[in-house]
Amino acid sequence: MNDTILFGNGLNNLSKKPVPWTDLLNRIKGKKIFDNGELPNTFIYERAVFENNISNGIRQTEFNIKQSIAELLASIETNEFYEMLFELKLSNYLTTNYDYAFKNYITQTEKYTSYNHSTEDIYSIRRQTQIFDKNQNEVCKIWNIHGEIDKPVSIMLGLDHYCGSVSKLDAYVKGTYELQENSKPIRITRMIEKLRNNEFDNRSWSELFFISNIHILGFSLDYSETDIWWILTKRARILNEERSSNLIKNNIYFYDRYIKADKEELLRSLNVKVVKPKEDNYKNDWHKYYTDTINQIKRKIK
Repeated sequence: MNDTILFGNGLNNLSKKPVPWTDLLNRIKGKKIFDNGELPNTFIYERAVFENNISNGIRQTEFNIKQSIAELLASIETNEFYEMLFELKLSNYLTTNYDYAFKNYITQTEKYTSYNHSTEDIYSIRRQTQIFDKNQNEVCKIWNIHGEIDKPVSIMLGLDHYCGSVSKLDAYVKGTYELQENSKPIRITRMIEKLRNNEFDNRSWSELFFISNIHILGFSLDYSETDIWWILTKRARILNEERSSNLIKNNIYFYDRYIKADKEELLRSLNVKVVKPKEDNYKNDWHKYYTDTINQIKRKIK
């Protein structure tokens, strides 16, 4: 069984010049700063779009907001934790981050080159960057599953974008998703059939949630992360169907330092293994926590 890392902004927060979430929210809100209250992030974005709507229309307003965010996040630097992730030598890395801190660590020397293989404009079901060594052998893929700063329209923030992404994921899993390759139409095989035949197309990161051990870290998995919650729920439903329960053999691990009981119980009900630090690790700083966690993952994948 292969292993895959899914990492979020927690690792960026350990860089020398992190971009605080409050700064990002203020960029989203624009000139009309308001109190978030209990609004989830997806609705903070939607409110900001409508309150900052300009005469050119919603689409231009959204582009302006996302362009501003892309410019802000371009300054994020890499750090030693991306080195630790790369040294795990995995074939696939998923990230909800829009920036390129991980890719920039890998390609900062002449040993590796990258090729962006993202043919989607708005959605990121298939968005990936391939990393090659000097001999043009593929080393790994990086999947920016929530978009990337070089294509601001792909940056996923609002409810509309999240719901559209879920519809794409639903189509990919059900086998109704279609795309074009070399001017030829391709229709994706249903996930159940892929699992039964052990044949996968490797075109989307969504497949990995069914065929690879997933290690999730540095990602709070807020309830507004509709796409991730959807795919975890879909996987759990297949696992709980009598006719398909034996088809999924991978494990999903969620690493969190301060997880609340309700979220932990929900994740466990979805067949996700919640990994909390040992008692003494609660006293450590975040650098020590992530060092220990990545080393823990390293031991698991050996």
